[in-house]
Amino acid sequence: MFRLMKTIFLVERKNLKFRSIIFILILFIVGSFVYLDNSQFRELKPGTAAEVVALNSALDQFRNVDATDSDVASPLYRNLISQSSNLANRTLGLLMDDQDTYIKGATELTKVRDEVYTMDGFEDVAQFIPTYRQNQLDGALFTEIQNQEEKLLVHNSNFPTYIILFLFALGYGWYLLVGIFSSDILLDETNHKSLVNGYPLSIASKLFAKLLSYFLFVFICLVLTFTIAITSAAVIYNMDLSYPVALFNGDYLAIPVWQYICIAFLYLLCLSLVAIAVSILLNHCFKNLYIIIFVHFFFFFIVYLLPVLGKWMSFLPFNYFNFQTVADGSVSEMTGNTAITLTNGFLTMLLSLLVIFLFIYWQFHRSQTKYNRLKDDQGGIL
Repeated sequence: MFRLMKTIFLVERKNLKFRSIIFILILFIVGSFVYLDNSQFRELKPGTAAEVVALNSALDQFRNVDATDSDVASPLYRNLISQSSNLANRTLGLLMDDQDTYIKGATELTKVRDEVYTMDGFEDVAQFIPTYRQNQLDGALFTEIQNQEEKLLVHNSNFPTYIILFLFALGYGWYLLVGIFSSDILLDETNHKSLVNGYPLSIASKLFAKLLSYFLFVFICLVLTFTIAITSAAVIYNMDLSYPVALFNGDYLAIPVWQYICIAFLYLLCLSLVAIAVSILLNHCFKNLYIIIFVHFFFFFIVYLLPVLGKWMSFLPFNYFNFQTVADGSVSEMTGNTAITLTNGFLTMLLSLLVIFLFIYWQFHRSQTKYNRLKDDQGGIL
């Protein structure tokens, strides 16, 4: 089998798709650095200024209202005034370079905002207020920074922010990248039948060799990508693995950067196996490369096209094909299903792999049985 894997590698190494995936991964790494240097991604000053403008726009809906008059001012208006006060503390903390003032204002602001989402009339100002999900993520992040006494990162030229941006980009594109890369995993055998069929191995063994070859290549690419990105960021920005990163996993919490990196790596590795397994399944069902690629895109975007599927069926693997939107709770918020979490994503993908591999084994076992029967009928010559 290893000789067959070597042959597959020698035959495929000059294939354009192998070079393309390496080039795309380099773009992910370099592009993240370029984007970070030329954007305001996760910078506190422009982010706080934008919140001030948005909140003032919300307060404009309540002109000529006396906040001290309980008969006139609504609870929603008084809540917005309280938000404005805490947001002013955040702004003051940035201007005075006072981390304690900023953190105190930020944590109090998230607590005040927790009350606004259920108030009457919230729909009229919802566009000016961060979503419940974003507010919970902010609360978990600033609370953890306060508890761990971490230095607040005001600007984006730092190691944790680069890692967040890098995994943001990679998490969005990884399933499609591996899916497209492996979309002809069985179809391309038609171009090299003499090489593949020259090995006295069963159909199942040849399939396993093909699967393992692709997975090893993807695994090596993933390891190299993470290694190069982390090493480069550590050299440029100085390594900081303890800074917290907020995520959603049923509850909103913040974990150190190093844990976030480990979770992302394991998740993308598991997602790679799912993408390759789906490609094998599609190769068995369809013999057209363009149809297979189209189905991959359909699987990836179906949760955005039909969020109701995620609302009622969190066990569908399509809900978990985008690491970033699962990790930050976007899919859970969009579908209204809090069961769509990272933990359930791991479990769902592992279960999906089991189902897909059992189906593939059953189908190719039938093909092998039919092949052996036909071979016996023709006197062992095919």
